[in-house]
Amino acid sequence: MHMQEVKGMEARQGELPALVEGQEWKLWLAGAMLAVAGVGFLMPDGIGRTLDIPGVAVQLGAMVLCFASLGWAAYAVRCRHCRLRLVMYAMSHQSIGQWLHWLLAVKRCPKCGADRAGRRP
Repeated sequence: MHMQEVKGMEARQGELPALVEGQEWKLWLAGAMLAVAGVGFLMPDGIGRTLDIPGVAVQLGAMVLCFASLGWAAYAVRCRHCRLRLVMYAMSHQSIGQWLHWLLAVKRCPKCGADRAGRRP
């Protein structure tokens, strides 16, 4: 979707609350898990010495945490009406630099058209 289409869609949606409102905690939790995984990737030897485990094990754990957090976010953030997985939809239908902005700004489900309260246009 091009930027003009995104702006046009936002203008049509008016002042409705964001579709993911009330589910932001899931995005914050996934972001925190990604940050912890990033620390594991950047400092595996230091963390390994502190925990008395090999640095490779820390990197492996960080990789698992990274995939788990992304997978959980892709599964958990959904449209309340049709259950469309919004993170997965955003990542697959928006550009790499726009998916998060789109996800936080979209007011109506792209599949069923429902807003946060389940009202359809």
